[in-house]
Amino acid sequence: MKQSAIFFLIIILASCYSTSKVSNQNLSYLYWKESSILHPKCRAFHKSDSVTVIYCQISPKELLFIREDSKGKFLSHYQIHYNLYPSYESKELLDSAGFNFFLERPKTRSGIINSFEISTPNVGKYLLEILTTDVKRKQTARTYLSIDKSTINNRQTFMVCGDEDNSPLFRNYFHKKETIKFKHNNPEHENYRLNYYKQDHDIAPPPFSVIQQKPINTLSDSFAEVKVLEDGMAYLSFDKLGTYHLNSNMGNGEGIAFFRFSDGFPGVTMPEEMIGPLRYITTKREYSEMSLFDDKKLAVDNFWLNITGNPDRGRKMIKQFYTRVTASNIYFSSYLEGWKSDRGMIYIVYGPPDVVYRNTSAENWIYGEEGNLMSVNFTFYKRDNSLSDNDYRLNRSAIYKNSWYLAVDAWRQGIIY
Repeated sequence: MKQSAIFFLIIILASCYSTSKVSNQNLSYLYWKESSILHPKCRAFHKSDSVTVIYCQISPKELLFIREDSKGKFLSHYQIHYNLYPSYESKELLDSAGFNFFLERPKTRSGIINSFEISTPNVGKYLLEILTTDVKRKQTARTYLSIDKSTINNRQTFMVCGDEDNSPLFRNYFHKKETIKFKHNNPEHENYRLNYYKQDHDIAPPPFSVIQQKPINTLSDSFAEVKVLEDGMAYLSFDKLGTYHLNSNMGNGEGIAFFRFSDGFPGVTMPEEMIGPLRYITTKREYSEMSLFDDKKLAVDNFWLNITGNPDRGRKMIKQFYTRVTASNIYFSSYLEGWKSDRGMIYIVYGPPDVVYRNTSAENWIYGEEGNLMSVNFTFYKRDNSLSDNDYRLNRSAIYKNSWYLAVDAWRQGIIY
């Protein structure tokens, strides 16, 4: 639901520089759900050549509602503040503003959506830092959003909404029988081509592996034409598992991608889905035998029972392991499920990193104390990918072999690493 509560501009900073580059800050909290009670979702839509609309969604159940007196209404007070930078590596503050919102406790748990506009007159890319604060609880969550004005047909030039209303959607994966609608910021676009790609993605090899990974398939398996209706909207549904890439016939080939993974995604709910991530901690023979087993649930249960020797301990291991799988799907999904990605693999086996540094082209993860020779460091490089801006590839090395097997052996001994 869209938020209709009163809001007002509270401050526009006049200073030209912030105190620290974002690239020098530890962002590990972004991959740790428990770091904040608040988990806002944000997306950008380029309304015009010079104006970008930012939509932010927050769940009412994450806000604190307080009644000032026995007869008063339960109200929440939260703030959204943004800082616009040229990049992760720059301290220059291009724009900054904040807004106050007051919300009466809603009867439904639907996400509350707020929006504001930022000025983006120049061609290029920006970094938007968004701080969402529950004033009554004194809790703040940070979100970082890349703003891409480098082309006229990228994913941020499309507004994607649910079929039933005009509220923006904050995900790019969809389920069977789900219909969405979209529009482009250029009303002259009348025809679109929707390319379909089957899902055929291998899981990430170990961090020390030198095996050449398969390139992304750029040849579609099929395509369809999509027409824009009189109201300027076009409608889509996704009957088959796979990737759907939409591009205007007037565009430059970039467009926007939609994904249909399993219907329980990002969760892992079906026994056959639970076997795949186990490949990271099983032998080739174990994995093959589980894959061929008729009763997939029994195969999974037997694996965990065999390594723990205790049903209660097994249940704890299962909960922790698949919580990481789900988190990987939330944080690291791109053109493939997050658990199959390089970052997903490391996250599942090693857990959330202690330190994360991010710049425009890479992420550096540290397990242990920064600067300690015993710590393990992983570097993931961002790849240019028209299907996703969340595609990173690990810089593999033989130096990871010992730490990898140490982590895998811990899991196989019934120890959560």
